[in-house]
Amino acid sequence: MAWNSSSSGRRLLDCEDRKCVGASWALVSAIFTVGSLLALASPIAATPDLKGIDPKDLQYYESSIIWCRDKSKSFPRERLNDNFCDCRDGTDEPGTSACPESKFYCSNIGHRPETLFSSRVNDGICDCCDGSDEYDGKIKCSNTCWEAGKKSREKLEKKLATFKEGLKLRTKDVDYARHKRKEQQEELSTLKKDEKNLKDVVKKLKVHLDAIEKAEKEEELKRAKAEQERQAKQNASIGNTNASVTETPTEVRPEDFEVEISDVQNSEDSQVEEKEAGSHEEGLETVVQSEGESENLESLSKEELGKLVASRWTGEKVEHEGRFGENSDNSHHVMEETDEAVDDSSNNLHETGEEFENNENADWVNEDRENEDNEEEEEEEEEEDNYEKTYVPSEHTEVERIRREFSEANSKLTSLQRKISDLELKLKQDFGKDGEFFSFYDQCFEMKLNKYLYKICPYKQASQNENHATSRLGTWDGFKDDYKVMVFSNGDKCWNGPDRSLKVRLRCGLKNEVLSVEEPSRCEYVAELTTPASCLESKLLALQQQQRNAESQLHEEL
Repeated sequence: MAWNSSSSGRRLLDCEDRKCVGASWALVSAIFTVGSLLALASPIAATPDLKGIDPKDLQYYESSIIWCRDKSKSFPRERLNDNFCDCRDGTDEPGTSACPESKFYCSNIGHRPETLFSSRVNDGICDCCDGSDEYDGKIKCSNTCWEAGKKSREKLEKKLATFKEGLKLRTKDVDYARHKRKEQQEELSTLKKDEKNLKDVVKKLKVHLDAIEKAEKEEELKRAKAEQERQAKQNASIGNTNASVTETPTEVRPEDFEVEISDVQNSEDSQVEEKEAGSHEEGLETVVQSEGESENLESLSKEELGKLVASRWTGEKVEHEGRFGENSDNSHHVMEETDEAVDDSSNNLHETGEEFENNENADWVNEDRENEDNEEEEEEEEEEDNYEKTYVPSEHTEVERIRREFSEANSKLTSLQRKISDLELKLKQDFGKDGEFFSFYDQCFEMKLNKYLYKICPYKQASQNENHATSRLGTWDGFKDDYKVMVFSNGDKCWNGPDRSLKVRLRCGLKNEVLSVEEPSRCEYVAELTTPASCLESKLLALQQQQRNAESQLHEEL
């Protein structure tokens, strides 16, 4: 047998005899049969079972010897998905349920891929929308990926629209925060300058006020001392008066009273004589000459002489019987009346004496005492007037004006310092990577759930309100998980439990809104809040890529 090469391939040449030709065809047939078997066997050996393997992990399974992912051992490629668990981590059995730790990948063409535990493979339940997890034929799974994918694509498109719009709102919030923070930093700088100036003013007013208050205190001490002296004097005067009233008056006899009157008369006569000196005699002589009398002045009685002297000063005429000429009758009448008056006076004097003897509180004594009391009262009133004149109400004084100015300036300084403190506290807070949470500082977000009202105030605290009872769910503890979660901790203690706490998961949304509040564990609350602040550009790009991948996968299937 010989081979000839030509353009059409190799051709078997005829043998010299028929036996050779028959043997040759038998050999060719055998070779073809063996070759066919080898051709059929070769793909099986070269292509292992790749069920359940994530496309991104295919390269890991290309080598002939494969290591378990935990590096505990290796296995030949022929043992992949042989329904016998060689690796404890299930590396060798992604497409079977032999290893409890292995994972099965659902491609779900037309919908999103997913991964599930291999223990759910061939369990009689369709877990993958494409039915790839139930390949043993015991159950027939319909492919629902197209319908599921349609809903998923619609949801993805809606989510993309939310992120696009939310990102615009977030950009505005970031710009506003940047402008507002700059404005408040400038305001803080201005307030600190004002604080410095106001401190100087308050300090000067304080020094001035201290000096004036010291002087005022000294003046008050002087006034108090003067008042004490005045009061002491008044008390002493009252004590003397009371003592004099309680004393028993000295007994006064009528004859003593007569003597006193006589002494008064003699004193008055002597005073008149001293004042008039030699003029008395001239007056008397003139009176006598005018009446035409020649009697000697020595012949007149003392009483008549007194009346004569009195008439000299009053201008009245005094006529006496037998001595003053023509009007002797009238004079006699006058003398009788005078004698009667003298008798009445004498009688009254005796009666007064008797009354004084019988009455310890004589009228004239009381009158003298009343006069003394009136004089003392007048002196006291005069002292009080002088005291009131020296006292000026404090509201009209210089110290009151300075005190008012100091109080106003100090109040302004306190208010200014409180504002500075609030601004400093606000500006040192963590408002996110781009300041996107700046607007959260002065806001609270509420949600009514059954009988409870939940109130979340970032940078402050969170609470749960039931009627008039309030439970603190925690105070602000910052952001966690790359600004995806807000944390409130150290709330009110639960009965026989931990302190209350709250975690708020942030989601992209077009407005700040609490969507849900749950209590998965006792006194540990979890809430979900949507906000434009969480609409990140990186997340938007990832969603757009996911949409493109879904579309590409769908086109490949079609």
